[in-house]
Amino acid sequence: MSKTKNCKSCNAEIATSAKVCPSCGAKNKKSIFKKWWFWLIIAVVLVGIIAVNGNSGNDEEKNATDNKPAKQQETIEYTSYDVTELFDALKDNALKAQNTYNGQYVELTGYLGTIDSNGKYIGLEANPDDMSYLLDSVHCTIKKGSGQLEQVMNLKKGEKITIRGKISRVGEVLGYSLDIDSIN
Repeated sequence: MSKTKNCKSCNAEIATSAKVCPSCGAKNKKSIFKKWWFWLIIAVVLVGIIAVNGNSGNDEEKNATDNKPAKQQETIEYTSYDVTELFDALKDNALKAQNTYNGQYVELTGYLGTIDSNGKYIGLEANPDDMSYLLDSVHCTIKKGSGQLEQVMNLKKGEKITIRGKISRVGEVLGYSLDIDSIN
């Protein structure tokens, strides 16, 4: 004798193996909980959750052992340049300038050019009287909460300044970008 059940649509008695009800034609679907692939997905998800939770505990233990007293912060050595040295290097060979200056901590001396009205950056340029560097500028990003914004507010365009920071980008079109550490 075959197993039977009632059709969900018309309540007629049908075989459990029937794909459609012979009375009304409704599909006879297995519940999703009775499909093998559903349980496979559940098993994979559970294994993944267990694996992630198991690893996070190890990370916490590792972080706890890594919390040793911090070494003294390294002293940063800044290399001094006039901005025209960087502009000349970029004009001569952009690839060499990128390899030489990108990521380097520098102390740049030049003249204050652009002062962003939003307080995000300033431009460091060559002497305004030197027309050979007319369009060249180092884009210097101001760090929020460092007091640099207040310093910039007290400066005037064309004023000679020295900026210490790290060169974060060098490109033949946009020139140099620098993250400011201090302004003198």
